[in-house]
Amino acid sequence: MKNIIAVLLVCIIIASCGRTDGASSVVSAFSEAIADSSYSEAWNMITPQSRQWYDSTASVLHEFGWIESQSAVTALADSMTEEEFLALTGEDIFARMVSRSEDVHNLSTNIKSVSYPDSLVGVVVVRTDDGLQEIIVRKIGEEWLIDLTSLTPPVEGG
Repeated sequence: MKNIIAVLLVCIIIASCGRTDGASSVVSAFSEAIADSSYSEAWNMITPQSRQWYDSTASVLHEFGWIESQSAVTALADSMTEEEFLALTGEDIFARMVSRSEDVHNLSTNIKSVSYPDSLVGVVVVRTDDGLQEIIVRKIGEEWLIDLTSLTPPVEGG
């Protein structure tokens, strides 16, 4: 009986470590990809819902056309030619927005805590210069992915 309990405890410990590594690892890998300007790699670390945000934005801009969208495009993704606009994808908008932001390039990898409200959601809390930042990470299939749709500003004084 003691052996069975010992084996169960080891399994629980291993499973917990694996879950923590998944959620915190994707946050660290995302930060490193952004710091290295590997925007395509970072794009692949966000949830399909987060990607849909950017894809929808590109679709709406295309719907309005180049003339009507030019000022919005410039505000979101910097200046571009009409040809670049016509080929603009959600991933392009993501990459352009991220590349312009100094704050994003200095994302914190100082992980304060990781918790799991359920088996498919992880909450990774990182320390930033502005306070604590909660990053929601979702398990989709076998991958942990960052949910940018739930991102909120850091909590000051945390």
